[in-house]
Amino acid sequence: MSEPRAWPTRRAAPVVSVVAALVGAALVVGLALGLGASWFRASAPQSGPPTATSTATATSDDDARQLAALTALLDARARAATDHDRRAWLATVDPDSTAFAARQAAAFDNFAAVPFASWSYEFLNRAPQLSQERVATLGGHPWVARVLAGYELKGFDSTRSTVEQYLTVVRRDGRTYLADDTDGGSAPQPWDLGRVHVVHGDHVLAMGTASKATLSRYAAAGDRAVDRVGQVWGSAWSKGAVLVVPRTQAEFGKLLLRGANGLDQVAAVTTGDLGATTTADAQQAGVGRAGNDRVVLNPGAFARLGGTGQRVVLTHELTHVAVRQSTTAAVPIWLSEGFADFVGYRGAGVSQRVGAGDLLVLVRTGHGPKALPGADDFDPTKTTIAPSYSGAWLACSLIADTYGTDRLVALYRLSAKAAGGADPQARLSAAFPDVLGVSEATFTKQWRHYLSELAAE
Repeated sequence: MSEPRAWPTRRAAPVVSVVAALVGAALVVGLALGLGASWFRASAPQSGPPTATSTATATSDDDARQLAALTALLDARARAATDHDRRAWLATVDPDSTAFAARQAAAFDNFAAVPFASWSYEFLNRAPQLSQERVATLGGHPWVARVLAGYELKGFDSTRSTVEQYLTVVRRDGRTYLADDTDGGSAPQPWDLGRVHVVHGDHVLAMGTASKATLSRYAAAGDRAVDRVGQVWGSAWSKGAVLVVPRTQAEFGKLLLRGANGLDQVAAVTTGDLGATTTADAQQAGVGRAGNDRVVLNPGAFARLGGTGQRVVLTHELTHVAVRQSTTAAVPIWLSEGFADFVGYRGAGVSQRVGAGDLLVLVRTGHGPKALPGADDFDPTKTTIAPSYSGAWLACSLIADTYGTDRLVALYRLSAKAAGGADPQARLSAAFPDVLGVSEATFTKQWRHYLSELAAE
C-alpha cells in the first residue's frame, strides 16, 4: 500500500515492514506497507565522487550562476561530511544565521562516528518563492533549493539512501551559504535527533541515539538472527544488516514521518527500496539487488518483548532484508509477513495455539477470516493488526507442514520474480499450482479448515 504524500514520485517508494509487540507469550506480528516518503529514498549508485547535479534547466544567467554556486557549495559540503572535516562543513553555513549554524554544528558532531562511504546532494528544483517578510528577515537574496541528500554506509550499502531537504540559500559578500533547512518539508535523519553511537557486530551494524550498551546487545542479537535466516532462506544475500535504534518512540515516529497513531503496536520497521539498481559487486555476490535496508526499532515496544519476543522480531525483520536483497518484485502482503513470521518463530519454542491465540479466539466465536489478509488488515492506523499476522503466519506454517519448507521458499521465490508485468497477486496465483499443485482458492479453503481445527483443540 502506498500512502500519498507531497514528496517526489520519481524515486521508488520504499517498502516497510512493521512488527507488532509480543507481550509475554501473546504473539508476534508484522506488516508490509509502502510509505510515499520515509527517511530513505534510494537512488541508483553513482561512480566517482559525490556531486550536486542539476535536473533543471536554468531560465536565465542569474539562475545559471545561482545553480553553479549551489553546486560548488554542496560539493564542498559533501566532501566535508565524508572527510569528517568540521571546519569545512561549517564554512558552508551562513555566519549570520546563528540558530541554523548551531544546529549544523550539533548535527556534524552527532554523526562523527557514522562510517560514511559517501555523501552526496542532488538538486531537484527550486521551491516556491519565500514570503516578502521572510526575504527581509534573511537578507542576502535568499532562495530555496529542493534537494536529495544521500549517503552510503561503508561495508553495508551498495546504493545511496537519500532524504529530501529544502535548503535556503543566501549570498553575502560574494559568497554563497546555506542559511536554513526549515523553509520546506525537510525530513530528519538520525543525527538530527541527537548523538549517534555506532556498534559493529559480526554481521550487523547497530547505530542510533540509544546508548552504546543497548546497541551492543541488539547487534549481538542481530548477528544470531542473521544465522537463523540463512538456515531457511540460504546464503544468496549480503548476510549483513543495519539496525537503527532511537531513544524514544517519538524519535521512532519522526524517522518514519509518522504520527503517534498506531505506533504502540509497532516494535520494529524494515525500510529500504525494493527494486533498486543492482551493482556489479552485488551481482557477483549473488545478491538480487543493491541494498540500503534499515531495521528501525521502536525502543519501548521492543524492550518490552523480552528475550523470546526480541529473537522472533529481529529474525522476522532480517528475513525481510534477506528476501528483499535476493528477489526482484513484491509479493502479496500475507506471504511477505507470514513467511517472515514463519522464519522468526522457527525454533523459538512458541506453539501455534499460543502464538496465534488472538486469531483463534475470533475463529471460535465465528468471527474468523474469510480470506487471506490484505493490506488494510496490516495497517495499524486502521485496525488491530495482530490477528492478521497470526493468520499469515499460520498460512505459511500450513504450507511448510503440508508440502515442506523448501516448497514454501520456492513459492515465495517464484512469486517474487518480476515477469510479464503481472501484479503481485497474479504472480502468486500462477505460482500456487506450479509449486504446490493446488490453486490459491483451494489452499485458502484448506487454511480456513486448518484454523478451525486449531481453534477446536
